[in-house]
Amino acid sequence: MADTVIGRHSPEFRIRDSVQGLRFSPTLAIHEQISRARRSGVQVLHMGFGQSPFPVHPMIRAALEASADKNMYLPSAGLEQLRGAALDYLGQKFGFDAAEFDAIVGPGSKPLIHACQLVVEGDLLLPVPSWVSYGPQAMLTNDHVIKIPATIADRYHITAESLARAIESSEREGFCPTKLIINYPNNPTGLTLSASRLEELAQTCRRYSILVISDEIYGLVSHRRNHLSIAHYYPEGTIVTSGLSKHLSLGGYRLGVALVPKRLRALRDALVRVASETWSAVSAPVQFAAVTAFENNDDIEEYIQRCTRIHALVSSFVRDWLVGLGIEYPELDGAFYLYPDFGAFRAALRHRRGVETSEQLADDLLDTIQLATLPGTAFEDDPDRLRLRLAPCDFDGQAALAYYTANPGSTSESFVRGCCLNIRLACERLGEYLADLGP
Repeated sequence: MADTVIGRHSPEFRIRDSVQGLRFSPTLAIHEQISRARRSGVQVLHMGFGQSPFPVHPMIRAALEASADKNMYLPSAGLEQLRGAALDYLGQKFGFDAAEFDAIVGPGSKPLIHACQLVVEGDLLLPVPSWVSYGPQAMLTNDHVIKIPATIADRYHITAESLARAIESSEREGFCPTKLIINYPNNPTGLTLSASRLEELAQTCRRYSILVISDEIYGLVSHRRNHLSIAHYYPEGTIVTSGLSKHLSLGGYRLGVALVPKRLRALRDALVRVASETWSAVSAPVQFAAVTAFENNDDIEEYIQRCTRIHALVSSFVRDWLVGLGIEYPELDGAFYLYPDFGAFRAALRHRRGVETSEQLADDLLDTIQLATLPGTAFEDDPDRLRLRLAPCDFDGQAALAYYTANPGSTSESFVRGCCLNIRLACERLGEYLADLGP
């Protein structure tokens, strides 16, 4: 009898089409790439990943340490005390009536946004440029993505008119738009939506029965502290998502919240069912600690303001440097990103560097001046638009806080030159790169 060989042939399984075409997240990919390079001794200036660099606030760290014994499963919707605290806090900060919403806690706002896309049938209306994961998440749910291009003249945000045109034209083409994702202050642009624009968008969404998924994760990194949620104007049809990662530099805690209108009870229940079958419940120690983050404590609030002010100083330095290089860019509103267009250098880039796309430009900057950026294609933009996202977060947050405390009247110029060496070097190298292109 012939011997039976176990495992001689590897089985072959077909990967779903929706996953087969999925790219690895560009933001995470560049961060892992640069982290590996730095560990091997290569000095790279990192403007490719938007991770706020400040240390964990001592009160939150103490709350996490005190919660280390919390080893139980919590409700899939989240710890009741945390849900209530998050609702009250964000309603107050973002200017909407918290009593009209329920909260759901998730492992970051990213899976919550994906869950929202998953449970609501229909196609996605997506302003472009957009954050890197909205479109791929729609791919996973087999929804069509209806891109709505935004221009710098409109501060890279859609208008009520462009939204209405996109809805009507996509319906004529046989699509079924039901969801709109907006994000402001915006990644990748650092620009926000005015109250008047929000009201107009709300009216349009109400007229066409569009659900708004409003990603307001940078709402507490508003440079002028004037963030207003579209839920103020459209409470019956807006899901607000937020979390701890940006204003408190707690990305690794992986805690987000989704605020769902009470009128959309079936949608809220569907989201909780998805949670129960996927992440089950967010880490209990992190949830208990997060209650402290939402208590509106004066010391933590002052910390958020200082960190936001530092982000504003650093981002404004980069913006002013770009303007000095001949690249027009509006004054920034929030977050810690810029999305400059290098189209004015198109001919010289093609002739001197062989660069014709944003991906080629990002690669050339990394290869020649060791500056990591992300190309516009990562944000759903056309390849031939020479746009890059810059994330000026490559500085020591602890040192920056100490310098700011000692020099509270710093200008953006003096602050960056005083404590943000890599930011200054990145701008200088970019200037030299462009100058070498010649006239």
